[in-house]
Amino acid sequence: MNYNSFNTNVLVISTPSVIASKWALRHTFKYCKKYVDKKYLTYYISCIVYLINTIERLCTMSKNFFLHPTDPMQRRYETLRASFVDGLSAKEVAHRFGYSIHTVNALRRDFKVGYLPPFFRPLVKGPKQPRPSTLQCKERIIELRKQNYSIDEIEEVLLREGITITAKTIYQILKAEGFARLFRRTHAERRIALQRAKEPAETANVKEFGSHRLVRTSYGGVFLFIPLILDLQLDSTFTETGFYGSKQIPTLNYLMSFMALKLIGKERLSHVVDLNFDYGLGTFAGLNVLPKAAAMTQYSYRNSRHLVVKLLKKWNGVLKDKGYIQGRHINLDFHSIPHWGEESQLENNWVPTRGKAMKSVLCFFAQDLDTTYLCYSNGQLSKEEAPDEILNFVSFYHQSHGNFPDCLVFDSKLTTYKNLNILDKDLGIKFITLKRRGKNILQNIKSIKTWKKIRLDKPTRKYRLLKIYEEPITIRDYEGPIRQIIVTGTGRDLPMLILTNDFDTRAKKIIETYALRWLIENNIQENIDFFSLNALSSAVIVKVDFDIAMTLIANTLYKALSKKFKLFGNSKPKTIYRNLIEGEAKILIASDKLTVRFGKRSYNPMLMDWVNSLPELKVPWMNNRLIEYSFE
Repeated sequence: MNYNSFNTNVLVISTPSVIASKWALRHTFKYCKKYVDKKYLTYYISCIVYLINTIERLCTMSKNFFLHPTDPMQRRYETLRASFVDGLSAKEVAHRFGYSIHTVNALRRDFKVGYLPPFFRPLVKGPKQPRPSTLQCKERIIELRKQNYSIDEIEEVLLREGITITAKTIYQILKAEGFARLFRRTHAERRIALQRAKEPAETANVKEFGSHRLVRTSYGGVFLFIPLILDLQLDSTFTETGFYGSKQIPTLNYLMSFMALKLIGKERLSHVVDLNFDYGLGTFAGLNVLPKAAAMTQYSYRNSRHLVVKLLKKWNGVLKDKGYIQGRHINLDFHSIPHWGEESQLENNWVPTRGKAMKSVLCFFAQDLDTTYLCYSNGQLSKEEAPDEILNFVSFYHQSHGNFPDCLVFDSKLTTYKNLNILDKDLGIKFITLKRRGKNILQNIKSIKTWKKIRLDKPTRKYRLLKIYEEPITIRDYEGPIRQIIVTGTGRDLPMLILTNDFDTRAKKIIETYALRWLIENNIQENIDFFSLNALSSAVIVKVDFDIAMTLIANTLYKALSKKFKLFGNSKPKTIYRNLIEGEAKILIASDKLTVRFGKRSYNPMLMDWVNSLPELKVPWMNNRLIEYSFE
């Protein structure tokens, strides 16, 4: 091999580097002509050239700092130094540093008479001893640490006592006194530590909002719902509904307190006692702290059913304007909330999870099938009223949206055939439901010889190839024929009998639409899992009805938040809460601004992108303060 055959243009090197590389090649081939592979030799030479270039570049950078200054004050200094020390003429100095000759002469003149500002300022040294204010609160810091207060909690307590001190200073004091780091604690253990001071909890009062400049919360993510609340006009909806409020706690602040508890998944309102010292949640509601358990549990007794209906009507109007309700297909279903008390005046209703009838509150839910958002609830139903609730919902929907839904989807036990006749003949609403099986239905199906095969489009379904038979039939209490579609091959022993008054839509589309009825069951299950829907708030159904309506709104807020992030687009509320809502945050309250500072979390970069895209937001129930978000 001949080293002269290598192309030195491949490497970007200076002239000394080329000389060095040729020298390295010459001596390398002198001793390794037979045993060195060309590939490894090229890599070896590249490393040598890179090292030489690096050394040369560092040397050049060091010279350029002095020969070509960029800072104005350094440039003046080097100009005067070249004039008085090196003895260069004004023309030479002006050419070297880019000045005009007149500027150089002016700098010389001003320097001689002392008009130029000093080039080097003396360094300001910090205090050699702790500040007097630090020494004064030292004993208080040690006292709080002995009660297992964290550094952030100590900072918050001292700030409420009128002492301003940074977390870094607190850390230095504790380190000097020999305190170790605190063990990892749960949220409950942290609240216990805060309550060891035996200080009585503050009373909720809207006039005391902002009395603490710095507060903390273990549920910092609830403040992410504020942009959604403002966008969905929930604050104005609460204000205009007519719910109870007082001078101490106005209507909006009461309802925001309920919403705060729903958004963190509190099982019962009585558990608000655990949050008496969480000033951050009180700030979310526009108060100093959340109201006490007695005020929260008794509040719903002051509000009748017609106020809940009024709230849901206004809420539906907003959801329709935002595109959360389309009205093409509406899922309907009942749900029984069991009551475990011994003395109860509640009726017995069938509870599927228990497989028996037991004392419970019968609830009715409606869901937009296309968007999966819940739009209606009623927790004040009796067995006698249950079959007619579908007509009450249709009337509610017409008053809220100005038109009837296109199609209703429900199971066979939701209403009667007589009400199906009203939906079709009087209201002109399409429906898809199931037929109740009679004694001779299986024999009639076995006699069918001409079945039609269809394949469902959804690839994730286990049973896609079905056999159907459709025909018009007559049923009792229903005027005229109704379309019946018998479906087999669904994986069940008994066939599915679909009834519909839609004679125009293909059978395949009707079957696929009804198959999505499980979406409302999933949504109800979400409310059970996270919002504790089955944890009956009271045996008084007035209270239950209000609680269910607030659960419906909280569920909508969680769905709206999940849609803001591609990663959590289809996540359940429990997942959103665990990853985005639960977490430490500091809230700084100024006279015109409220800043929420989140702690370090895995998904903070994703949250940053979203909050940075938000417009300027002023929160009405926080005295129109501007809300801002920041991250550690």
